[in-house]
Amino acid sequence: MKTSMKLKITLLFLFAVTLCKAQSDEDFSKFEISERHVDSITTIYNTMLKSEGEEKKAMERLFFEALPNSYTEMSDAMYIHLRKEYEAYKAKNEIPPINVPHPWVAYLSTMDYPDKTAYYQKYFNICIGGEYGADEQVLGFEIYKRFLMDTDRACLELKKRNDADISAVFYFIFDETHPAYNEESIALYHEMLSNLKQRDTRLAGLLQSTYARILEEQRRY
Repeated sequence: MKTSMKLKITLLFLFAVTLCKAQSDEDFSKFEISERHVDSITTIYNTMLKSEGEEKKAMERLFFEALPNSYTEMSDAMYIHLRKEYEAYKAKNEIPPINVPHPWVAYLSTMDYPDKTAYYQKYFNICIGGEYGADEQVLGFEIYKRFLMDTDRACLELKKRNDADISAVFYFIFDETHPAYNEESIALYHEMLSNLKQRDTRLAGLLQSTYARILEEQRRY
């Protein structure tokens, strides 16, 4: 995906702004994504929320392009962002808000990005390898919403991936501490399965086998 010269100039400006921000005392050098990159995403995201019209569409594109392209980088980016947000509130003697899901994930899960293939393939990439990790690491970074609100396109794009990738996406959605007893998760599984059965038997079969594997893994603990 190519970025226009105007958007590139805007992005460079936003990157420059983040360099002036105070840095956290925590050492993020061993993370898979740089603190500077996370600061850039934060600046773009905050600017996007205040934008309207064509400017908002341009900022949404920058936000999407700035997001990581793997589960490890995405989870690291979210941690760095939340840690720095916590430190900022702590410095003001204030309690940070509890945002679950993470605001970037919440926005990503419902945004109407024009390039659907690019949108879904990146979304799948950040889910592959994901597993339960407390409040911010659940439900496949909210990707389950796409199989409920945009089922046809979500299935079309997911079918392009191999079986291992598809299973990994489903695994991240349903992996949790007690999947056999979570009524909301069980209801979600049956709703997704019903949607997939109407569109692709391969996807439906992989969802069933992945869900069964999750239940079996939990029985061992």
